[in-house]
Amino acid sequence: MTTHAYSQLYLSKASRAVGNMLHDAVLEFGIDGTDFLKRFIQSDIAEQFESGNPKYIAGKSGLELFLEVMEKTTGETYNTELIESYERSDVYWVGWVLTHYQWYSGRTFKSILDTISYDELIGLYGTLHEADIQKSYEVLDAHFVKRESKLKIVRKHCSLTQEALANESGVSLNTIRAYERKSKDLNKAQFDIVMKLAKTLKCDVSELLD
Repeated sequence: MTTHAYSQLYLSKASRAVGNMLHDAVLEFGIDGTDFLKRFIQSDIAEQFESGNPKYIAGKSGLELFLEVMEKTTGETYNTELIESYERSDVYWVGWVLTHYQWYSGRTFKSILDTISYDELIGLYGTLHEADIQKSYEVLDAHFVKRESKLKIVRKHCSLTQEALANESGVSLNTIRAYERKSKDLNKAQFDIVMKLAKTLKCDVSELLD
């Protein structure tokens, strides 16, 4: 069961703010959605939402978030008289559903966007924006299930079988199989297990974590 970083009471406010932030970036200022979301992550503001910082999840408007992202990633200060008055656009929905799914899953914004892109999320708007949020959770969960685990990708790149990796790392074969099929979460593994696998595969620990 996922432990949420903040109470569901704040989720509506947080998701609206991120939706409005993305709306401003793309539709008001003409910034590419993929590029802006990368800036959102680079600025550390995404991390503030992930950790449930009340200053961000409940204290800032979408416009304030947009301005802070741009200032932190470009060093430029935008002077704007923009009044926040939004239609619920497909771009708004992407920010809204991303925030809901980040809260629900406990995954980082980066890991979500590494698995399903901004353009793919825009493409889901037509079928999901009027559906219950649980349906969006199920669809996004399915993207993670379909994607091969990083452990499996790196292992295959090293031309090792699961058995060989188990023998060389000292991590049991059943454990490796469970992490590769994602019935167990490698992100929550004991650090020494991840270290043994990374050492055997001659890679950085971060390359194995989803």
